[in-house]
Amino acid sequence: MSTEPQTCQLEGITYRDRLPVDWEILPELPSDGEQHRLNRTNEELFQNLLLLDEAPQDTEEKEEGIAQEHFRRLEAKLDLLLNMVSEMISANGGGIPEPRTLNLGARGLCVHTQGGDLIGLHEGSLLKIRLYLDPQFPRPLDLCGHITALQADNFTVSYAHLEEALQSLLDKYVFRQHRRAVALARRRESP
Repeated sequence: MSTEPQTCQLEGITYRDRLPVDWEILPELPSDGEQHRLNRTNEELFQNLLLLDEAPQDTEEKEEGIAQEHFRRLEAKLDLLLNMVSEMISANGGGIPEPRTLNLGARGLCVHTQGGDLIGLHEGSLLKIRLYLDPQFPRPLDLCGHITALQADNFTVSYAHLEEALQSLLDKYVFRQHRRAVALARRRESP
């Protein structure tokens, strides 16, 4: 169940968002060592994002009150620190690109473009995509892939082969975001 326009040619579950993203054309895939380092960094990013996104479980709520309160305060302090660092990076022009509308899937993404964004791109181009999945967490997801579709207002990229652990985390993240988008849409529709 996907709500994005028909022009995006992505398979499977996707979600639509407006996120900072940029790309560069690559002459060839990074070396095996570079890909391994990118995969480890991307896995760490997903683990952190998924951890930050988890809601406290009911069993945690019933645990020891003093210890639980201590962890809530510690979490609040870490959230504040993370927000302040993010604001500093953004204010200093920390290299975070402009947000664009995109559709993110587990096997690829579709970036909606404007004006001259498509200059130099063609089907089959190899790109390195830098995508910032959370504005409060200024670390990019770096993925390589080939352009599989190029249209006047968007392009679709299929990811180059991802290791199993990274693919699993990406699947989980996309599913969670898709589920959240569906729940929000249902809430807006209900009276």
